[in-house]
Amino acid sequence: MPRAVALIRGVGGPTALKMPALREVLASAGLGDVETLQVAGNVVLDDGGRSSGELAETIRDAVRGAFGFDLPVMVRTHRELADARARNPWAEAAEGRWVQTVFLDVAPTTPLELPPGIPEDAVLDGREVFVRYPEGIGGSKLQAGWFEKRLGVVGTARNNNTVAKLIEMSA
Repeated sequence: MPRAVALIRGVGGPTALKMPALREVLASAGLGDVETLQVAGNVVLDDGGRSSGELAETIRDAVRGAFGFDLPVMVRTHRELADARARNPWAEAAEGRWVQTVFLDVAPTTPLELPPGIPEDAVLDGREVFVRYPEGIGGSKLQAGWFEKRLGVVGTARNNNTVAKLIEMSA
């Protein structure tokens, strides 16, 4: 049975979470078969019949209660995550770490307008922004926060390699 994927925004640095502790906290919150990927807030779990919104709220409340961090959570079903990857025009790029998907909490009503003269390409499609960084991500102004401010939504980015692994894990 396919599982859900929770993407917790802002895990790291001063809001770092130990993945074994996160798995334990989420299991105690009634979430089943919890797995994590990397140390960046990628969680694969059984939805237990909850909607994506209920899952996001349960995870956010559990993290806030256990760790004291109020971190936004975006949830996608396995099918939604696979669909997002299928819609990504750069999903098959050779350098998957330089292609990101910014997962948004809601579909924005503001159109995406990129600054002139930048090397990056980006496409807004529903609740995702697909971004290609031909010169690497590190020096780019187009980070998840840039999209949040321009579009008036909350989001978190994952590179193409991570998205592919999460799809595999949630199948």
